[in-house]
Amino acid sequence: MGFDRAFSTLHLPPGQRVARWTEAASDRFVESRFKVQDPDRFVASMLHRDLAELSVTRITSVGHGFKHITRSQRQVARAHEDFFLVSVQLEGSCWIAQGGRETRLAPGQFAIYDTRRPYELLLEEDYQQAVLRIPCATLQARAPDCDAQTAQAIAAASNSARRLIHQVREACRGTRLPRPALAEALLGAVGGGLRGDADSRAATPHSRRTLLARIKAHVVGHLGDPQLTVPGIAAALGLSTSYLHQLFRSEGSTLERWIWAQRLAACERALIDPRAARHTLTQIAYSHGFSDAAHFSRSFQQRYGASPREYRKSAATVPAAGPRD
Repeated sequence: MGFDRAFSTLHLPPGQRVARWTEAASDRFVESRFKVQDPDRFVASMLHRDLAELSVTRITSVGHGFKHITRSQRQVARAHEDFFLVSVQLEGSCWIAQGGRETRLAPGQFAIYDTRRPYELLLEEDYQQAVLRIPCATLQARAPDCDAQTAQAIAAASNSARRLIHQVREACRGTRLPRPALAEALLGAVGGGLRGDADSRAATPHSRRTLLARIKAHVVGHLGDPQLTVPGIAAALGLSTSYLHQLFRSEGSTLERWIWAQRLAACERALIDPRAARHTLTQIAYSHGFSDAAHFSRSFQQRYGASPREYRKSAATVPAAGPRD
């Protein structure tokens, strides 16, 4: 018994991948907004099965850099769905924030979030995740206080998490179990984790890491703005400029230098992208936040050991890589 439906962005034109993925994910789960750092390199797939009252979807995503998923109050207000989503981390990591709480899922951990309230997910790397969609009333019958347990990671070492991982993998392999029996097993594992004692709770990571991830996601999303400044970032995220500087000192850098490096990296990608071949060096520099072409050229040569013109010319002489097996 295999998956009922499948979707992949692999064979879509790069410019359509994020939009089509947003449509497919909203159809499978609930309406939400997706923002991807490198949309043209974004490759993701989902395999979906309906199991009695719930559904399970395995998601694999690569090449996206930062992937930021949000469900706004406006989206909640116009929705008619009442679901809990359960993220089961198989590979990579995922930050989940809801109701003033935030947690990082590592492989083997899981957490719930409520689609009747705004939430935020941040994925900084390639990942594989299973997402269960469970009607609110169904999960509340198993764990009456689940409303208060969103964005709290269940430890991978707990019996419930191990059971859930096993059942998810069974579902992904196409187990011979009848669908109602598989749904019951998945619900039992999720409910057990939510009802479990204190040792099933994963330690909550320090909020510094969450804040750093949010700051970086904000910067990546606004690289093209030449007015992107530390005070502006602080105001947008509700933080003080001194705290921003303190956070980045722990990274061994400064926020200004990190922004500079991200802009140069984005320009470097554009210089070797055949689709940007008609763009002048000045256009590439300005579109990624530089306001002075000479300063861009000096900075680029300092970082990459060649001028932007030389770098582009050298890249154009390298044969394109063939398709991977």
